[in-house]
Amino acid sequence: MGVPEYDSLPPLPAVRENVGALRRLFADPAVWGLPTENILVPDLTGPDPLGAVMETLRSAAREATDTLLVYYAGHGLTNILTGELVLALPGVEDLDQWWRVLSFDHIRRALTDPTLAAARRVVVLDCCYSALALAGDMGSAPASIDVAALTEVNGAYVLTACAESETAKAPPGAQYTAFTGELITALEDGIADGPELLDLHTLYRHLATVLAGKRWPVPQQRSRNSIGDLALARNRAWSAPAAPVDGDDAGRSGPVLRRITVPATERARLLQRAGNFPGAAAALRKAAVDQEPEALRQHIRQLRRANRHSEAAALWRLAEGV
Repeated sequence: MGVPEYDSLPPLPAVRENVGALRRLFADPAVWGLPTENILVPDLTGPDPLGAVMETLRSAAREATDTLLVYYAGHGLTNILTGELVLALPGVEDLDQWWRVLSFDHIRRALTDPTLAAARRVVVLDCCYSALALAGDMGSAPASIDVAALTEVNGAYVLTACAESETAKAPPGAQYTAFTGELITALEDGIADGPELLDLHTLYRHLATVLAGKRWPVPQQRSRNSIGDLALARNRAWSAPAAPVDGDDAGRSGPVLRRITVPATERARLLQRAGNFPGAAAALRKAAVDQEPEALRQHIRQLRRANRHSEAAALWRLAEGV
């Protein structure tokens, strides 16, 4: 969700472009390949934007079986009395109307619901943390506000555009905000020398390096367990490594190259983690053809022992069609 227009806060036209580009990339089979019906954008133009956000979030949380990702871009506010982080919604910019504002605690509660099936939960915040929205910026935060504590979600990965005492940038005239713009570039162009599938930690390190090099605020991350290893997208800049072949070709002048083959079951696992279930199904069919069913069953058992039951169930459902 993104909020480009407000009644009393400066507009952020780049936010509209942020949401449109991310929606397109998440649906792109070459990046993530999410079905468009799985990408939910709340309608914030009605009389009850908070209700629209929470209903959309609850719907997504109920339907997600593997990964639930929540994105917000807009003005961030801090309640100076309670210290709560508030994500500003259109027409709901007065913190005195506390019953109408989108407190981050609402999102935290929704994501920590023990009845949810999604094993991995990701939050990306491109906003400031203060009521003082500055021209060309998305606001600043008092040094006393601990944003890491405000945005931490038990069992989830949280990526924020800047640290607690910095300002998230929305440069006037730019197509995207600074942080989301670099995220979009990484998804669209890939990361040179990166892995085949981009996990959250790899994305964070890349964004931190690029933004620091441009003297923009450096993003922050918070994660629990191994969720930072979650593969979020395919790396468009990746190319398969090559190695010399043995045998007759070894004596030829100049290098002779061949592709290194990834076992079909391992490729299925990586594709499934990236949300590419059709690709995972195809890899599993190849595993059956290559007589790897025992390897597949062993991998499912390992997932179950690691309490990664949603992944194991997804692979089992795919295996049934092999």
